[in-house]
Amino acid sequence: QESHKAFILNPAVGPEGISGSSRMKGGSATKILLETLLLAAHKTVSKDTDISEKCLLEILRTYERAHKVTYAQSKKIAALVKQAGTSLQKKACVYMVGWHTLGIIAIMDGAECIPTFGADYNDVRGFLIGDHSEMFNKEADLIAQGPQFAFSQEDFVKTILPSLTELDTVLFLFTLDDDLAEVEKLVVQVKEKTSNVQALSHATVGQYLPASLKKLFPSIMSIMWPILFLEYEGNFIQKFQRELSTKWILNTVSTGAHVLKGKILHSYMVDLRVSNSKLFWRAVSILQRFTGHSQARCLEGLLQSIYDPEMLSDDIRNAEISKHIAIATEKNKVLPTALLCLLRNCSVQEAQLRLDTSPSIRAAIESSLNAPGRKRGADKSDSTGRSM
Repeated sequence: QESHKAFILNPAVGPEGISGSSRMKGGSATKILLETLLLAAHKTVSKDTDISEKCLLEILRTYERAHKVTYAQSKKIAALVKQAGTSLQKKACVYMVGWHTLGIIAIMDGAECIPTFGADYNDVRGFLIGDHSEMFNKEADLIAQGPQFAFSQEDFVKTILPSLTELDTVLFLFTLDDDLAEVEKLVVQVKEKTSNVQALSHATVGQYLPASLKKLFPSIMSIMWPILFLEYEGNFIQKFQRELSTKWILNTVSTGAHVLKGKILHSYMVDLRVSNSKLFWRAVSILQRFTGHSQARCLEGLLQSIYDPEMLSDDIRNAEISKHIAIATEKNKVLPTALLCLLRNCSVQEAQLRLDTSPSIRAAIESSLNAPGRKRGADKSDSTGRSM
């Protein structure tokens, strides 16, 4: 960094340091910063001239406009959240089928739900329609790792379509520059299985959705973008705007759906999957936040939830965190189980039974927090491990 050969971007935006999900704001800020920097760099090379501060501001302001255009759709986004939440509440699935780079955004959003909300890989899942040969240089190896790595149009048609039910929700993501006949064909196939089909379409002023496609959806979130008159960067920016808009909407839908499912308590992801060091220490801090116990006591409770039915030995307590994570990654409801054990001073088995018989994880924890004689409070050191 001192030699100006490396730069650090670490945009921690808004309340992420408290509530977690870096994908919603920090991820978006990273995308904005990288695209602005790289687009400006490409323009400098193409035009053989230095980039001006005014040009950088113009690019950044296009993202500001994208924010306004996107959230003008708030009512329809809310309706989509409710639909997706209903599917998850009924133990059904949400599938997001996107064309080209919108499909990549969908895949990323679905994959992020697994560690963030302790979700099953099928709960919220993205698929990419169109050529993906340049996406991965080891595509064959990726797909060979299991069904959770299947993401193509062929995978959707062969493995998902036959098992779709009326409880599932399918969201189509496309632009009016895509092959709309192909979109229509796939929508017709899906509607034979479920009526819960929704669409997010992006158009430029002057483009209109064909009536034959429009009538297939009970509701369409149609976002109209103004024509950009920027000589060099116009086409790039329009693509970036559509991607970011789609990202914001999908992040909101998948997060809101998991809130409705009962995976969130007071803005904390109380069923996150303990799959890396950051999430391990975030789990400990959440235990402190809701139980008021010391970090040491909460760490002990988390380890007991991870290793049950094995008794905690000094070897386990002194093991590398990577060992704890490797075991915890393969287990479900590690954090809520530990939380109930600490709140109720009960066994792992009793905590798991309470979770299994409760309407939701949130309901089980709230019931324990409100139990007679339960004192509420948080340890002063509860911010430990919560940084991004």
